[in-house]
Amino acid sequence: MAGITRRKFVRNASLLAAAATVGSACSNGSSSNGSAPCAVIIGSGFSGSVAALRLGQAGIHTTVLERGQEWTLQGPDTFPTSMSDRRTTWFGDVDGLTGLSPVTRYAGMLERVRGDTLDAVAAACVGGGSLTYGGVLLQPRRDIFEGVFPTISYDDMDQIYYPRVLAGIGASAIPDDVLASDPYAAHRAFLEDCASAGFETIRPAASFDWDIIRRELRGELPPAVLASNYLFGCNSGAKLSTDKSYLREAIETGYVELRSLCEVAMISELDNGYKVTYRNINPEGELLEQVEINADYLFMAAGSLNTSKLLLSGQQAGELHGANDRIGKGWGTNGDELMMELRKDPLPGPQAGPACISAVDRGSPGYPVVYEHSPAAVSGIQIQLAMSVPDKLGELAFDRNDAFGIHWPDDSATPSAQARDDSFARLVSTTGGLDISGAIARTIWHPLGGTVMGDACDNLGQLYGYRNLFVIDSSLLPGSAANANPALTVAANAERIMEALVPNLR
Repeated sequence: MAGITRRKFVRNASLLAAAATVGSACSNGSSSNGSAPCAVIIGSGFSGSVAALRLGQAGIHTTVLERGQEWTLQGPDTFPTSMSDRRTTWFGDVDGLTGLSPVTRYAGMLERVRGDTLDAVAAACVGGGSLTYGGVLLQPRRDIFEGVFPTISYDDMDQIYYPRVLAGIGASAIPDDVLASDPYAAHRAFLEDCASAGFETIRPAASFDWDIIRRELRGELPPAVLASNYLFGCNSGAKLSTDKSYLREAIETGYVELRSLCEVAMISELDNGYKVTYRNINPEGELLEQVEINADYLFMAAGSLNTSKLLLSGQQAGELHGANDRIGKGWGTNGDELMMELRKDPLPGPQAGPACISAVDRGSPGYPVVYEHSPAAVSGIQIQLAMSVPDKLGELAFDRNDAFGIHWPDDSATPSAQARDDSFARLVSTTGGLDISGAIARTIWHPLGGTVMGDACDNLGQLYGYRNLFVIDSSLLPGSAANANPALTVAANAERIMEALVPNLR
C-alpha cells in the first residue's frame, strides 16, 4: 500500500510467509515442478491481459493476481465521477489523480506514488490502466519510434502487433457524425487551432464503443462520456477496457484464473520456479487470507512503478538472488506535460470525451511534440497533454529511510522541455488565449521504465540474472513511448513478446 517502507515490506512478507496458505498456480492442482507447466501473472492491465490470453490459448495453467477490485457495470453509479469519491484512490489520503481532494482510505482505482520532484500514478483494478486512462490508442510515428526502440522492428509493430491489439480491444477512430455533434465542439476547435498553427492532426483509435456514445447523444442513456466522466471506467459502459476483451477471453479458455484484491507482498526464487506471497484483502484493506503459490513461470505486469518495487524488494530481502543492479534504472516521464489554455472565446463545458484527437508539431528541429487533446469537465479552458522524448532519466528506489519513491532530476531547462513550451506558445498564439499551465502541479500519467529492455532485461523481457522471470509491461520502455501515450505500444509489445515466448514454455 502507499507509504509502506522497505523494512515493513520485508518484515511483513516474512511474517506472511510463516502463516500463509500454500498452493500452486496450476488450476489442475499439480505442483510447479510437475509435468504440466504453470504461470503466475502479477497485474491485469494491458500487458497482463495480453499475456493471460496467449498463455490460456496455449493450454498453460495461469493465475492472474490483481491487487485491485473487479469493477462490473451495475448502473449509473458504478464508477466514481468526483475526485473526492474514495473509489478513485488506492489507499491514499488524497485522490490519486490530482493529489488535491481528501479521500477516505479504500481499495480504489488509482494509486499516487510520491517522488522528490513530481508524483506519478499507477492503476489498481482488474483491467489496470485500460480502466483509468483517456482511451486513446495512439501509434507512434515511425521516425520517433525507431529512435527510441532501435532493436524492435517498426514494420512488425505496424503490420502485426498494433493492428492485433486494436482488433482485440475493438478500438476505432471517432466517427464523423460523433465529431460533428454539439458536445464535441472542443475537439473541433482543437483541430482548427492545430491547422492554424501548422500542426499535423490525427484521429487515433480510441477504446470506446461509439454506438453507446451515440445512445448518450440521443438521450437514451444518461450522459457519462458526454459529461467528461470517462477516466475512471465509464457509467454508460462505453469504455472498452481489457477486462471486457482479452481478460474475459483468457478466462473462457478454462486455463486462466483471475484473483482480485490480492496484493503481492513478496516474490521468492525457488530451485525450480518462483513462489509468490500475497495478501487477499477486502476493499477496506482488512486481511482475509495469506497465501503462497508456486509457479514455473513468472510474468511481471504490475506497471513501471510496482513491478520495479516488487523486484527491488525481492532482491533486497534475499528472496531473489540474481543481483540485477539495473532494476529501477532508466525510469522516465514519457515527456508528459499537461498544458492548459484559458480561451479567449470560451467553449461550453463539460466537454465530451474521450481523448481521441492528437496532433504532431515538428517546429523544434530534433524535438517533435505530440499532443493528446484532453476534454475538460469545465468550460472556458482547453487541456492538452504534450509528449516529447525526455532528455533525462530518473530512478525508482528505496531511500535511506526505506521509503519507495521516484527520484527525478529537474528537467525544466532541457531541449525537450523547451520544445514543449515553444510548441504550446505557438498553439496559443493562434487563438489569442492565455497559457495557464503553471497552475497545475506536475503529475506523470505515463510512468515508464525501471526494467528497461537491453539494460535490465533482454529484448523479450527476461530479467537478466533469472530464468523464466519475464517483465512484459511499461517497465520495459526506456522512459518514453516515442511521443505517444504508451497503452498501445505496451500491449503490442506484450503481443510481440508472448508470440516469441509461448511456444517454448513447455
